Amino acid sequence: MAPEADTERDRLALITETIAAHRTGDSDRAVFETDTRRLEYADRTITLSVGDGERERLDAVLSSFPVFKIEQPATRKAPTGTVHVAAIADPKHSADFIERVFREVYQHETGYELRADRA
Repeated sequence: MAPEADTERDRLALITETIAAHRTGDSDRAVFETDTRRLEYADRTITLSVGDGERERLDAVLSSFPVFKIEQPATRKAPTGTVHVAAIADPKHSADFIERVFREVYQHETGYELRADRA
């Protein structure tokens, strides 16, 4: 069973630990998901799916994280709604960004449950 967390503090710790383990070569990618949403972290890239309103909210979150940038070539070649974000940051900053995506882009409630796994 994949580890899970339902408080912001525990989710941030879970995301940070999962990304750090992934970076040690433990896995090809880290997967973060709720009952309704999923995003992947692989090779310092976060891949997520967004709809029209969500894309605008993602742009707003990105404005708070200047080191995170949309990878234009990869995103243009991806299926509609799929966005690749370059995450050239330490695991903690990546965790902060991922938490904000689930809370602000996907509009999950404060106590949402997040599962993390490495594949």
